[in-house]
Parts: sequence; structure tokens; C-alpha cells
Amino acid sequence: MNIGIIGLGLIGGSIGLGLRKYNFGKKFIGTDSNKDNAYNAIKLGIVDEIISLQDLILQSSIIILSIPVNEIEEILPSILNNISADTVIIDTGSTKNSICNRVLYHPKRSRFVATHPIAGIEKSGPTFAHHNLFYQKNCIICDCELSDPDAMDIAHKIYSTIDMRIIYLTSEEHDLYIAYMSHLPHVISFSLAYTILEKFDNKEKIFNNMMGSGLYSTTRLAESKPETWLPIFISNRKNLMQAINFYINYLEMFRDDLIQKKFDKIDRYIKKANKMKDKKYV
Repeated sequence: MNIGIIGLGLIGGSIGLGLRKYNFGKKFIGTDSNKDNAYNAIKLGIVDEIISLQDLILQSSIIILSIPVNEIEEILPSILNNISADTVIIDTGSTKNSICNRVLYHPKRSRFVATHPIAGIEKSGPTFAHHNLFYQKNCIICDCELSDPDAMDIAHKIYSTIDMRIIYLTSEEHDLYIAYMSHLPHVISFSLAYTILEKFDNKEKIFNNMMGSGLYSTTRLAESKPETWLPIFISNRKNLMQAINFYINYLEMFRDDLIQKKFDKIDRYIKKANKMKDKKYV
């Protein structure tokens, strides 16, 4: 079975390495608009061959679609138009509803499985790919009733092979929850980094002497690339606006308690926030 990977960055590359480690698939072929990604994917053994998109569609039994969400929306209908009857397409986009709606009435919709393997780091590209990136992380599969049973079985086998826990949601549920759990943290990180740079830019002594682990930890996600995250923010705009407004309410509450010297309320605020440590994350 030939596995075609469209998009040979961190996620697509890590899926390729993970599947290869467990001998899932006979041949791995890939394509990427970024020539450096394509070159490194061959060099690192993620794929055996780089070919054109058209040839990849014709030669693949399974197609992993791991490109920015706006590009997935754009290209998915034409890929479905050209696949054979038994080909399975799996996407890895961080938003799901707009992608699923794009092909909702496509005659070959059932050959597509909408997935989101929740794993990653702030770095990007195949040089940061790792076969163990997904170990014991969660993979969301959405609107599974719209996919053929054999396509669902393939998706399940792929993510089980790379040791992911599989959760089933509707695409609407996914996008609402992920706005708070993933997209909002990125907004906060970008905004904090922007604030610090605006306030202290060109003051290297401040950065060198005052930057501690708290600031670094909170702004780590600000290293993430705009070509990945801007399409995500656009795709999940309504849910993200709701999450931002909810967050702003609590920032304003914290500020108002400082103004009014309601330190007992801030104490309770912090103690409730401390309970986040009890939430399991692997």
C-alpha cells in the first residue's frame, strides 16, 4: 500500500516517520510546495520519493493531507474528484467544520476522514519531525458517520499505530473546544510577546537581565509561524472571538480587583487557577 503525504512539515513528517517505524505501508511518497521541506523529507527518510501532486493522487492508497487549513479547504474537493473508489483521504487540520462543510455534498465525501492529531511544538518543518511526536496524545476524528466504515478503519489503524488515543466529536464541537484549548493559548502568547516587544524593543539589557522562565514559557508559542496560524484563526474566527471575549472578562476582573484592592478576591482567583495542575496532560 502506497501512502502519499501532501505537506512534509512537522505533522506530516512525524506521521510518516511514525508509520515507517512500525512498517505501516509499503512505499511513502510525498509532495510539498516548499523545496527545502521536500529535500529534507527525502534526506530524513520520511518519504521514498517526491512526485507531483497529480501523480501522488493516482499512486496513493492513502493520502495524508497535512497543509494549512485554508489550503486543505481549497484542494480537498479536487483531490476527491480524482481519487479511485477505494482511496482514503485523511486530513490533519486544526479546524474541522469549515473543511467538512467544504465537501459535505461531494459525491466521494465518504472517502474522506476528518481528523486532528493534537500534538506539536512551536517549531515547524521536517527537520523537527519525530516518530514519537504523537505518543499517548489525543486524536480527534470528526463527523465519522459521513465516512465509509473501511475509511474509518484505516484512520483508526493509522493513529493507533502511532500510539494516539482516539476521540470522536462533531466538527462543530471540535472547533468550539479547540478555540479555548489551543487557539486561545496561541493568541495569548502572540499578544504577550507583542506587548513586551512594543514596550521594551531595542532595550537588550532589559531582555537579557529580566527575562525569566515565566515569560519564556508563556511566549513559547509565539514562535509559531503565521502561515500556519493565521488561516486557523480565520477558519475558527467566531469561536475564537467568543473565547477571547471570555478571557478578556477575567483579565478585566483581575485588573479591577487590583484597582479596588480586593486582594482576597485575587487570592481566590489564583487558588482556583491552581487547580489547573490537577488536569491531566501527557
